[in-house]
Amino acid sequence: MFGLFSTPFSPEKDIPSLAGKVLIITGANTGLGYESLIHLAKHNPDKIYLCARSKAKYDAAMKGITAAVPNAASFVKYLELDLASLSSVAAAADAFSAENPRLDILMNNAGIMAQPPALTKEGYEIQFGTNHIGHHLLTKKLLPILEKTAAAEPNADVRIINLTSGGHKFAPNPAGFIPETCTTDMASYNTFTRYGQSKLANILFTNELVRRYPAITSVSIHPGGVMTGLAGPFADAHPWLSFFLMPLWKLVATTPTVGAYNQTWASVAPVEGKVGTGKEGVRPVNQGRYYVPVAQEGSSSTQAKDGEVAKKLWEWTEAELKKHGY
Repeated sequence: MFGLFSTPFSPEKDIPSLAGKVLIITGANTGLGYESLIHLAKHNPDKIYLCARSKAKYDAAMKGITAAVPNAASFVKYLELDLASLSSVAAAADAFSAENPRLDILMNNAGIMAQPPALTKEGYEIQFGTNHIGHHLLTKKLLPILEKTAAAEPNADVRIINLTSGGHKFAPNPAGFIPETCTTDMASYNTFTRYGQSKLANILFTNELVRRYPAITSVSIHPGGVMTGLAGPFADAHPWLSFFLMPLWKLVATTPTVGAYNQTWASVAPVEGKVGTGKEGVRPVNQGRYYVPVAQEGSSSTQAKDGEVAKKLWEWTEAELKKHGY
């Protein structure tokens, strides 16, 4: 299921020096984002911004991070970010932009899953609003710096890593993306259908980034089966079902440390056709692809490959953001 018995990537030896590079990782106070940060922090980046909803979450995370990387406090910075609030997302992007002339890696890692019906602050279905709309706005506001960094030198290496899931295949069929549902709590839909629509959006967003901003390497990443606690709300709502499923899940799922390999690999592997990126001997990453663990091209759904659906999602999201002044 996870494809790690002969993994083509070892963070300790395959991550090159990140000297001079600036990174942002959303949801980096826990789970896959936290582990990705630790993997990358060991290789001398200039700055890594740890995005979390509160300073208390950052402080708690830093205890483990500094235990793994003793000098991390000197370059791991706090960036307050609540993806379910567009005003928080905009403030985070503005705060970063005010103090940084460059951004090399944007890892849109944070996400929620199996949530009961609910809405974001601005009235979007909670999983879609958090997993897609929040990240779309963050990326939108950071694109000027990303583009500037990409244009600063020949063969510049600038990347956007979007976390998706094999669960994108649970999106509503046959449309995949149904705009009119996104401004409701979608209570009549199964929670995994709601989740699937948000994860499909992550892939479609990546595809449009590639089309619109080809100088930036953008890929979508499925981390595999990982024990991150994301399914906690589902387990709370279905305790008896979870009682039978969790032992099976523990047999096939991996730890967050190993689960973070795929997105970490995509952040640092050589870019196909671009010199001066990554280390020799590491499997290269290709622009716009969907990857499953580790460094393997995955099979995405028909909807995920549909350019018209990707364009429709982008234009709908931009129109919605415009309504809120973004």
